Parts: sequence; C-alpha cells; structure tokens
Amino acid sequence: MIIILIFAVIQDWNKVKSVLHEANWHLIPMALVLTLVSYLFSSTGYMVTNLIFGLPVRRLKLWLVGFINMTTNNLINLGGAAGYTVSAVLLKSPEVQLSNIFAASLFNTYLYFIFGTIFLPISLLYVILTHHLPSPARTGLIIVVGLAIAFAIIINLGVFSQRFRSGLLRFIARLVFAIVRRDTTPSMVKFDKTFTNGINLLKAQPNRLIGLLLLVTGDWVFCIAALWACFFVLGVRVSIGIAASGFFIGIAAGALSMIPGGLGVQEGSMAGVYALLGVTFERALLISILFRVIYYFIPFIIGLIIYNWILKVSPINKTQN
Repeated sequence: MIIILIFAVIQDWNKVKSVLHEANWHLIPMALVLTLVSYLFSSTGYMVTNLIFGLPVRRLKLWLVGFINMTTNNLINLGGAAGYTVSAVLLKSPEVQLSNIFAASLFNTYLYFIFGTIFLPISLLYVILTHHLPSPARTGLIIVVGLAIAFAIIINLGVFSQRFRSGLLRFIARLVFAIVRRDTTPSMVKFDKTFTNGINLLKAQPNRLIGLLLLVTGDWVFCIAALWACFFVLGVRVSIGIAASGFFIGIAAGALSMIPGGLGVQEGSMAGVYALLGVTFERALLISILFRVIYYFIPFIIGLIIYNWILKVSPINKTQN
C-alpha cells in the first residue's frame, strides 16, 4: 500500500508541488499544539485508569508511561499489544503484578474501542446519507455498520458481564492450550479477578468513570481537531463532520489491515473517503500524510526520549504515598 501511495504522489507530482507551494505552513504549530493537548488527555486517562486498578506507582511515572504507551499504540497499533507490552516492562516490579497492569491496560483499551465502535457507524451513516453511492458500495457499508454495532455489544458484555467475561477467558485458555499446549487458566482466573475488582471500584465511584470518559472524549476531540488543522495547513476548508468521517473510517481500515499502524492503508482510506466527499485526491492524500507525521511520528520520537530517560533514572517503581 505504501508503494501505491508513493506512486500516486509521483504520478501527480506537479499537482503535489503546487499544493505544497500554496500550503499555510505557519499553521503547523497550531496542529502540533492540538496534538499535544490530545496526548495530555490520553496520558492522564491512562494514569487515572491505573490508579483505579490499584497500581502502587507514582502519578508522574504513570503519566509518562501513559504517554509512551499511547504514542506506541497509535503508531504501531496491534490491538494495543505493543504499547502495553512496553508499559509492562516499565511498570513491572515486586509491588506491581502483571495481572494488574494488563487489567488496567485492557480497560483503557476498551474505552478507546468503545468510542471507535460508536463513531465508526456514525461516520459510515454520514457518508451513506449525504452522498449518492453505487448500490454495492452502499450495501457493503450497511453491513459494516451492523458488524461494528455487534462488535460493540460483545465488547461491552466482556467488560461489564462477569459471567460472559469468565466464559470468554476460559475459551481463550482452551484455545491457547490447543495451540501451544500451555495451561494459562490460572493466569486467566487471576486476570479476571483483578479486572472484576477494578470494574467494581468504578461502579462504586461513578464519578471516576465519568472523569475517564471525559478524558477519552477530550483525547478524541483534540485528535480530530489536529487533523482538521492539517486541512487548513494545506488550504482545504471542510466541516468537522467530513474530517471526522474520514478519520474513523481510515483508522478502522488500518486496524483491519493488520499492518502495523495501518501504515499506508489508513492514509489511502482517508484520502479515498475525503475524495468521495469532495476534496481533491492530491490534497486529501497530502493531508493524511501530514497528519501521520504530526500526530504519530513526532509524538513517537518524543516518547522514545522519555522511555530512554525513564530507563536511566531506574529504579523508578516506588510505592505511592
């Protein structure tokens, strides 16, 4: 997919040069600031989630690890596994058990998945209702909407229904045993207990759950605002609805591709959706690439610097007062 995108840029190089020449590069700082605010929300949400699940780690440490976690997951995007593996390495200590780390991480992932499964159908319906599409394309999008809703129902049952979650974990344990002949049942039981305790704490303190939802919402809002700023940088004026639609469809396509970070697939999907919604393909493609650089690559580099600093100041796991 990357090769195809590169070929597309080269094929229309004269148009690309014209777009770049007319770009409002002085607006780049605005996009960077919006990106920073988005990561402030996501890192804070990660910190709060881990505190709720009882990790005895200092808040600053959790916040910094949260930043590393989110930059890694956003860039590599393997269902959250990459970022949370790094988090486990940085947070694991005699006082912090892996089951607690993964339980908190899974719930944090759930918060993002549930927002995605809510806004993806909305984005698809926006495209279906506002634009004339060929019948096969319309039918395909309607099927995707149905699948996204079904997926959201399953995820919510897995989080809030202890019986459903326990059955699912037992099934996964049996599947793992059938494949690698390793009994993971004790680990699954321990994880289930930790996760259930965390959910019970949230139910007992609904204000914390509301706070988490507001933090995740803030992250999504400023993420889309950063993308919207990329439109302005390249001289395109669109509604926030169009920007959000292409974004959610693009990240869904990137996730389904199983390519790390959806690299190339996300950009191509976003460009295709924006072209369908009235933006010239050259500008749409450059906008998606610019967004990848500003929102994914630059924060990831900062995350690497923070990761190196945390390793240097080790030991870093201290019990929170």
